[in-house]
Amino acid sequence: MNRRGMTLIEMMVATTMTLIIMGIIAQLFGILGNSVSGSRTTLDMSQQLRAVANTLRTDLAGITVETVPPVAADSDSGYLEIIEGENGDFTSGTASLTGDCDDILMFTSRSLSSPFVGKFEDGLIESPNAEIIWLCQPSPIAMQTIPGSTLYTLYRRQLLAMDYVGAGAFATGGNNNSLPSTFSIPSVYQTYDLSLRSDGSRLYPNSLGDLTKRENRFMHNPSGLPLSSANYAYNNTAAHIATSGSGTLAGARAGEDIVMTNVLSFDVRLYDPRAPILAVNSVAVTPGDPGYATGTATGAQGAYVDLNWTQNLNMAISATAAYPPSGQGVFQGRGVSVKSGSSAVPFANRIYDTWSTHYESNGINEGDGVNVPPGTIDEGTNGIDDNGDGVIDDVGELETSPPYPAPLRGLEVRIRCYEPQSRQVRQITVRHTFVPH
Repeated sequence: MNRRGMTLIEMMVATTMTLIIMGIIAQLFGILGNSVSGSRTTLDMSQQLRAVANTLRTDLAGITVETVPPVAADSDSGYLEIIEGENGDFTSGTASLTGDCDDILMFTSRSLSSPFVGKFEDGLIESPNAEIIWLCQPSPIAMQTIPGSTLYTLYRRQLLAMDYVGAGAFATGGNNNSLPSTFSIPSVYQTYDLSLRSDGSRLYPNSLGDLTKRENRFMHNPSGLPLSSANYAYNNTAAHIATSGSGTLAGARAGEDIVMTNVLSFDVRLYDPRAPILAVNSVAVTPGDPGYATGTATGAQGAYVDLNWTQNLNMAISATAAYPPSGQGVFQGRGVSVKSGSSAVPFANRIYDTWSTHYESNGINEGDGVNVPPGTIDEGTNGIDDNGDGVIDDVGELETSPPYPAPLRGLEVRIRCYEPQSRQVRQITVRHTFVPH
């Protein structure tokens, strides 16, 4: 007799097979969905990296100063300052994804298209010039998603540079283009996106000429003038910004200066034409690359490097010696130190600075004590042979020196970030040339 249907067992087997097939299809769709989502987040991260790189390129394209220190005090040209933190890719090792995140890049820039815009009390203000600061801070604990590694947040702070404001609190109560003592650094930066300097109990807007002097720059002298040390030029550094976080926006404005999160590296390197390129297993490596110390010479020179790339803290030389020292790279050591009494005074951090000739004619004894009568002031520009070598105002009489008295031909910034969902790492490199300097 012919069967007209399925037995109960056959129906159960068919149903089971159908459920198994549906489960497999669901898993395939889930895998495909996760893959698409991961690809999308990775794509978003890459797009964000490109946007950050384009912003940095635009800022660097407008740098106002020639990178040949020292800069004339009356040049009205602004500055470039690069602070190399104590950590680097070479110190993080292979156990951590985190690289060099404690560098600080600071400079003045002129917008080549539309003007810079910043907050001014309850409105906005514009200027073609700005003081720009790029730096990283450790991200909040809730964002630390990689065991053994630290994720950072990349900030870009923009402060307009203009010698006259003439509006708001700058023009009330006979303030003479300044803010009264009721305003103080750094809290004033929550209300004004202006480059300001302390002078006694008042705050004044900075022009590009004012910013050639280190003590007038962002967070270099947060406690106000006068400085506690006679060694005026060398007493200031922005290095504390990297650890205190006092330079970033807070309160109602928190996050306005963030350009990227989940950052693993913000590495600022300078071009050293004397840096030798070595070979490791027949692969060319430059200072800062793994295995460099054990590489073999190739005869080639010229690479982007960290300041003090040999990590020898005892390589600073005096301002009276030839620079760079014979057989050394331009940025191989800690640069130049000056004398304060009988002791050398190098920077606490490794810093490239376009500097200012202002320190040789400011009427302040910088305390160098190098082969000159005690108490002599501005002996490098006073028209007198103070050290008795038969030459008037020679290099041996200078009170100060740029930390690296050499032209900068180019810089490189490597930004590396992490995408938590896809667990992907991406890096982008921005290079800017200063040739023919």
